[in-house]
Amino acid sequence: MISLENVTLDNWNECINLKLYDEEKVFICPNVYSIAEAQFYPKAVSKAIYDGEQMIGYTMFGEDEDNPNLFFIDRLMISKDYRSKGYAFETIQLIIKEALKNGFNLIGTSIDLKNDKMQSLVKKVGFYTKNELDDGEIIFYYEIK
Repeated sequence: MISLENVTLDNWNECINLKLYDEEKVFICPNVYSIAEAQFYPKAVSKAIYDGEQMIGYTMFGEDEDNPNLFFIDRLMISKDYRSKGYAFETIQLIIKEALKNGFNLIGTSIDLKNDKMQSLVKKVGFYTKNELDDGEIIFYYEIK
C-alpha cells in the first residue's frame, strides 16, 4: 500500500535521485526544482511517494495560487524503476482524498500536449478537459461528487 510522506532532511536526496526515462524529462521538472519551488509557494504540498519503506515517486499539490476553489496537482512522477504497477493511479486516489479532506470538490492538473501516457491515466481516473491550455499544457479537471 502506498503512502505520501513529507520530503525531509532525511529523504530529500533520495527524492531528487529518482529517475525518469530520457524522453520524459521534457514533461516534468526535476524533483530538486519542484522541492525548491514548493518553498516559495505556501499552498504547495511537497510529498515523497512510498510503497512501504521504498520511495517510488514524488508529487506536489495544493490549493491553486490563483483559484481558491481549485485543488491543483502540480507534479506527479513515479521513478522509472517502479512503473506499470498502478502507483500513479493509486497516488491520484490519495491526492483526491487529500483534496476532499481539505474541503475541495474540484481538482485540476495540466499535462503537456505530447504526454499521452499521463493524459490517458487521468482520463482513466475520471478527469475531463474543456480543451483549455495553460502555458502549452492542457488542463484536466476532476469533480468530487
